[in-house]
Amino acid sequence: MMSYVEGQNCQSARHALPRASHHRASAQGNARTMLTPGFAPGLGTDARVASGAPDSSEPCFETITQERDFLALEREWDQLWARTHRPQFSHRFAWFRHGWETTGRPRGRRMFIVVMRVNGRAVLIWPLAVHRRLAWQVGAPLGPEFTEYDSVLVEDSPAAADHLRAALGFLHRHCPADLVVVPHARAGSAMQAVLSAETLPGTRHTLPSPLVSFAGFASWDAYWNARSKNTRGNTGRRSRRFAELGTVTYELIEDRAEFEALLAWTLAHKVEWMARMRLDNDFMRTSEFAQFLRVMGTTVTAPETRPGRLVMFALKLGGKTVATKIGTLDALRYEGFIAAQDPDFASYSTGAIAMMECLKWCMARGLEYDFRIGEEPYKLDWATDDRPATTYRLAIRRGGRALLACEAAFLTLRIAKDRLRTSIPAERRRRAKATILNLLGRGKPAQAPERS
Repeated sequence: MMSYVEGQNCQSARHALPRASHHRASAQGNARTMLTPGFAPGLGTDARVASGAPDSSEPCFETITQERDFLALEREWDQLWARTHRPQFSHRFAWFRHGWETTGRPRGRRMFIVVMRVNGRAVLIWPLAVHRRLAWQVGAPLGPEFTEYDSVLVEDSPAAADHLRAALGFLHRHCPADLVVVPHARAGSAMQAVLSAETLPGTRHTLPSPLVSFAGFASWDAYWNARSKNTRGNTGRRSRRFAELGTVTYELIEDRAEFEALLAWTLAHKVEWMARMRLDNDFMRTSEFAQFLRVMGTTVTAPETRPGRLVMFALKLGGKTVATKIGTLDALRYEGFIAAQDPDFASYSTGAIAMMECLKWCMARGLEYDFRIGEEPYKLDWATDDRPATTYRLAIRRGGRALLACEAAFLTLRIAKDRLRTSIPAERRRRAKATILNLLGRGKPAQAPERS
């Protein structure tokens, strides 16, 4: 029977467990907590305790909280990455390293990385960055901190779900966070299967995660004819009109200087578009996000045949860029992150034209196109499949429950405020606001009548 070992006896451990854990172990006469797969102390089950040196075949955990130890994981990390199910580039070590260096460290996060080994080989890595939210500590994925899939790497094997359950139990006992966030665990993944059955207090929120798979289509025409008549008609008509303006090209940007220039162009146009649409998010306008994309796009370069990289495509008219797409490329897929268009060409739907060209590019190379997270109508127009992604917020401490309660109360108040605002005519709202400001002495002083 497989068992799970914690503590200083874990072979090749680089960083000791939190001090409190060793105080408990010493009080038990250096006993080790042994966990049968699927059991997690603190989650409503009991652990059996044994003593003695762990066998080399017994899985064991270690925690990494120092940057030097994190950097030393690179080789093991990428070896494990290659053994995960359908590995994607945004799980490579470089992604987390540059995310930490451009975002986590500058924001004062504290890394807490759980590594699980069997026979000395890493079979699971759960990278977290802990930060303070109000009076509580929150553990979220270590990295660039934007809309990514869940960051846990687990070896693709029949024991994957058992490893994840044991790691969750380990976090429950040793992680300093009150709340742990697992973002966008996709349907069909081992993580989603484990968390969907989890009994820890928490919340879950599911969004569509559409993709295009060309597996069932013998040609581009077969895929294209399966789209709606409206999509085909509008895109085809505008594409022909756009081509009449001059020479149209669709390019993978390889030059570093051009990448940097077009990155600034892309972010500027994206932020302007979001302002026009009255949209916002937590990362698009931050300097950390721009720096992360710049570093990933200019330092982690590799031919298409290598495990992957962050890439940019540009749709150009007579050499002038009119639309861009930024995403990650690996052996299985293109994963889209940001798209931007020049508003001067909005009547031609250059975003849809760029989408069509990118899909053709992917199909020619046997790649899926991953739209990632969201229910925007255009994604559903192009997609062939959907693997919904669920974000879990797990209270692993009592403080986590309190934080979830505060967040729920805040959300209720915000919804009530929005409903109240929309139910009262705008003119009455302005009058009420002016009256309140006058009562508080903060209204505009009345103007004195002009003298003739």
